[in-house]
Amino acid sequence: MPSKTISVKEETYERLSRSKGEGESFSDVIDRLLRTEDDHPLYHLVGALDESDAERLRERARGFREDVDGRMSADG
Repeated sequence: MPSKTISVKEETYERLSRSKGEGESFSDVIDRLLRTEDDHPLYHLVGALDESDAERLRERARGFREDVDGRMSADG
């Protein structure tokens, strides 16, 4: 993958370095810090359901979880 060399102030370098997670490169840190809501893979789903559809989905999810929990406790 091609790369570019950039100059940053020492203070900026130190802040980036402190922001690095385990196994993260400086590019990873910069990408993470510059990410916007639009970059989230589920962002386009925001507002896709009206309130009644959302409530119906919540009820079905709740029922599904209760069913799974019941099956798990019966097996245990």
